[in-house]
Amino acid sequence: MTKNIFILIFSILSTTMFAQEKLKSADISEFAYTFEINNNNIVGLGAKLLENKILENQFLLLGEQHYSPEISEFTNAILPKLKQSNFKYFVAEIGPNSTNKMISVIKEQKSLFEFNTDFYSNYKDIPIPFFDGMKDELFLKTAINENFEIWGIDQEFLSSQLFLIDEIYNLSSNNSYVKSDFNNAKKFLEEEFKKEKTIKNYPMFTNLLASEILTSFFKKCNTDKQQKIITDLTTSWKIYALNEDKKYGENNFTRMQYMKRNFGENYKVAEKKDSLPKVFIKMGSMHLARGKNWLGIYDLGNMIKELAYFNGTQSTSINCFARYYKNNDGTIYDYLDDKDGKAYQPILELAKKDKWVLIDTKPILKIVRKKKINLNKDLKILLSGFDFVLFSPMKTEVKPNYSE
Repeated sequence: MTKNIFILIFSILSTTMFAQEKLKSADISEFAYTFEINNNNIVGLGAKLLENKILENQFLLLGEQHYSPEISEFTNAILPKLKQSNFKYFVAEIGPNSTNKMISVIKEQKSLFEFNTDFYSNYKDIPIPFFDGMKDELFLKTAINENFEIWGIDQEFLSSQLFLIDEIYNLSSNNSYVKSDFNNAKKFLEEEFKKEKTIKNYPMFTNLLASEILTSFFKKCNTDKQQKIITDLTTSWKIYALNEDKKYGENNFTRMQYMKRNFGENYKVAEKKDSLPKVFIKMGSMHLARGKNWLGIYDLGNMIKELAYFNGTQSTSINCFARYYKNNDGTIYDYLDDKDGKAYQPILELAKKDKWVLIDTKPILKIVRKKKINLNKDLKILLSGFDFVLFSPMKTEVKPNYSE
């Protein structure tokens, strides 16, 4: 009997002694700094912290939530500050040839509106992702006006061949020689794109890679600029085709390798002009974590962190998203009510509807280690993968930069 009582008491004490403490928002609220954006100026406690990081770092990584007008507004506000701190290079999550086209359209037409509208009227899709909103064009123009060199390092978007085929043709030294092959190629691409839009699981990219019609046209395109576009398109189609074969892990890994290679090639060219090029990277947060990301791979953000170590410089990564969303009907959605949002509860509780909130993760991680708090996988990646978490004010719907 005495033995049983001892076991019971020991069990109760051990449960109490070794119970895992949870991370609470009240314990970390002192590491959250608010700011506002007024007339394109960042003001508030978080502004000084951001300015110091911009001044001190070689690399600033903004891991964004895609299709957020608020993040575009934030980007527009920090670009002049980046330029003042000698940042000259801007990395975007789009293809290199799409980047060139986008910049040329802005310089020639002063806007992407007509280009986007013409494309949408023909194909009911956007030509270039993440630059189809009104505020996206705003920060793009700022980057161009501030003379940033923009690096597009991702695969070409799934609809990009529909305008890049025109670029290839226009670069021909003898248009009449390739005109018939070009017309056949353009018609084939349009037909394939239409089928991909209407037929479930249609293997468009597999078909593009195997097309004799495209091969016939590409063989007649012999300038370096033409071959560069063709090579980039072919590589992009191969990456997309992995998804058609349901090789999702290989798709993510291959795309990550491609982005790293493109970043490295641009960086080596920049080093010839600047011994330590200062680079701003704005991409989806999945790609910019240090360590393994949510897909379980060491993505671009980890490589850039290692590059900063190698250079003896610093890199700061920011994960930026929203807690509150305003829908077109005026209703408000709270990410904390979502099952996935629960994983980030102690951080989400610090977000505000009407202010930006910048959260320093380093002191939070010290608390986690000191108190031996066991974080769930998603929250652990967020806090350990990024130096800061930045909550935007309430996220609104994108205003399209084209006429439907």
